[in-house]
Amino acid sequence: MSPLVMNRKRSTVWHHFTVLEINKAKCDICSEEKSFTGGSTGNLLRHLKTKHPTVPLERSIQDTHSSSGTIDDPQQSTSSTNIVSPLSLGTTPQPEITRQQKRTQISMNNFIQGPIAMTRSKAIDKQLMKMIVKEYHPFSVVEDQEFRNLIKMLNPSYIIPSRKTVTQSLLPQMYEMTIERVKDQLKNVSAVCMTTDGWTSLNNESFVAVTVHFIDPENETQLSSVLLGCENFRDKHTADNLAIFLRNTVDEWNLTNKITGVVSDNASNIKSAIVKKCNWRYLSCFAHSINLVVQTTKLQDFQKQTGLPQLKLKLDCPTRWNSTYDMFDRILSIKESVIATLAVLGNSQLNCFDSEEWTLLEHARDILKIFYDVTVEIILFFK
Repeated sequence: MSPLVMNRKRSTVWHHFTVLEINKAKCDICSEEKSFTGGSTGNLLRHLKTKHPTVPLERSIQDTHSSSGTIDDPQQSTSSTNIVSPLSLGTTPQPEITRQQKRTQISMNNFIQGPIAMTRSKAIDKQLMKMIVKEYHPFSVVEDQEFRNLIKMLNPSYIIPSRKTVTQSLLPQMYEMTIERVKDQLKNVSAVCMTTDGWTSLNNESFVAVTVHFIDPENETQLSSVLLGCENFRDKHTADNLAIFLRNTVDEWNLTNKITGVVSDNASNIKSAIVKKCNWRYLSCFAHSINLVVQTTKLQDFQKQTGLPQLKLKLDCPTRWNSTYDMFDRILSIKESVIATLAVLGNSQLNCFDSEEWTLLEHARDILKIFYDVTVEIILFFK
């Protein structure tokens, strides 16, 4: 077997290491000495990937020939590079591919398919996180086989991060970078308007969101908005607790002296937190107010005209089951007013209950009344 064939069977790691003694070799690039056991070159390979990620593992054919100490026969070399297509037999021969062209092509391929540069790898990591966050992909997308196949086709040298790396490393890094970027942006803003609202998820978890709106100093025609937080609010929704939450959010983003006004719904607790506790200017949500005014006015007008009691509708609270009874009882007590008001509004989307649904509502109210009465008796007993 020729030295060239033997050299090709050796690990490509030895293109960059020189054996010093048994189980020890020196890196030809940085002269660092590394140990290895028997025929295992894993430790040496890790050194190359970590310390020299841009260096291709394989050398070009030209380097391999020179290191093997063999000399090619010029005549054999020329004849071996005449490549003729089987379909072109009897026709004009195809152009000859020189050995130098083959060396250049293989050398470039080795470099392109070599280890990816650290800066390039980080740039791809960043774009991957943008895709997951902005397009609402699950973190498990990095484990999907077809996604991994796609990335491998686009860049075989890129190592796809694991789901654990995405959630415990890349996501926190992007979060911190985004916070710093937003803080830098808000630092140059002279005034902001804040909006806040609370809502409950399908899992009955309460959340409070805070958003600020401002004119970008670098582009005074551009209105920008930033969601500062949407946190799981486990405390009671009292004015004091909401005020503490709002002040902490404002202080965290260094906006204490920049609040020109706060927009929210007409709930008494949030209004009291904004005006009485935080001493900020309160602005009622225009769309919410108009909706309440129109519906309340029409309902009250019909009740006045018909001489019915002027009662408002009630909404239940998911955390207080007795409020469901109150809601059912109230709408049944002003059933005629509700039906007439919906007809006056003339909105096809505001469909009233049919007769079966009204009957079902009455049965549900009667069942809940039993528990409601028992609860009231227990409360009165312990007073």
